[in-house]
Amino acid sequence: MGGDMLLASKWDTAFDVARFLYVGFFSDLPAWVRYTVLGLGGSTVVYGFLSWLRNRSATGRDDEETVPEPETPVR
Repeated sequence: MGGDMLLASKWDTAFDVARFLYVGFFSDLPAWVRYTVLGLGGSTVVYGFLSWLRNRSATGRDDEETVPEPETPVR
């Protein structure tokens, strides 16, 4: 690979992908397909967020537990 190649930044690539998806969803697809795909994508994001919250709160409870003292003292 030579030094003459100019690479695009990550933000340019993200902008191009977002523009591609926007044009694809809002120009050519029928409404029922658009809403189905957007609903599935949105529900995936919500499920991922709720799973992250559940895992985060579960690890917090385990860290605060104490080990109970044994009932019979050992000599």
